[in-house]
Amino acid sequence: MLQKIFGDKASLQKLLDKNQEYCDAYRANSPLMKLITSDAMADKTGRAALLDAIQVFSNYFQKTVMLRSVFCDNHRFMPVVEDHLKEEFGHNTDLHRDREFREPAWDPILEATSAWFAWNMLVMDNDEKVISIHMVLESSANIFFTEANKVMKKYGETDYFSIHSELDGDHEQMGINLLQNLSPERYERLLQVQSRCWDMLNAACAQIAILTEKNLAETA
Repeated sequence: MLQKIFGDKASLQKLLDKNQEYCDAYRANSPLMKLITSDAMADKTGRAALLDAIQVFSNYFQKTVMLRSVFCDNHRFMPVVEDHLKEEFGHNTDLHRDREFREPAWDPILEATSAWFAWNMLVMDNDEKVISIHMVLESSANIFFTEANKVMKKYGETDYFSIHSELDGDHEQMGINLLQNLSPERYERLLQVQSRCWDMLNAACAQIAILTEKNLAETA
């Protein structure tokens, strides 16, 4: 079935090429990308609502990288796992502080799509976790935070965006070398994982945009 979906020439290069397609689509079509570059971000209420929603995803991302570390005992993957955790540790609490310790947004769709990545650290194989965390989460974060920092830095409300705009470019490359020389069948599986992770990431980001716009509409 996977060969019918992805063809007979699954490879690392195909994974990378597909990821570039996903990144291009995210940059062009994500409601969150459209929101961060819109006039809505000039409204302090809108910025606060955006941060309240991002806090949910940030909290679960922290759980994701921590769970990955806890459940990794493969010496090939451990250096990447540990380095990534060291550089990401505590970013969600920094955002919480910058938000003056407000409660994060509550929304079942955002909660479920964010928690999905953490849950999968318990069931994914190590190579699949590279896809989830570096190819999908960090690649999309690099796109988003690069643009978001241009907008948010002038308001001086948080350095959360500047930190990620500096780190995420390197983070999306971590562990890619560990995906070399796999079998065609394994690459086919990773292409499926990649597709599902992008689906979940896009759903989460769309919901962040929806919640922010809803809050703006209610306070207008």
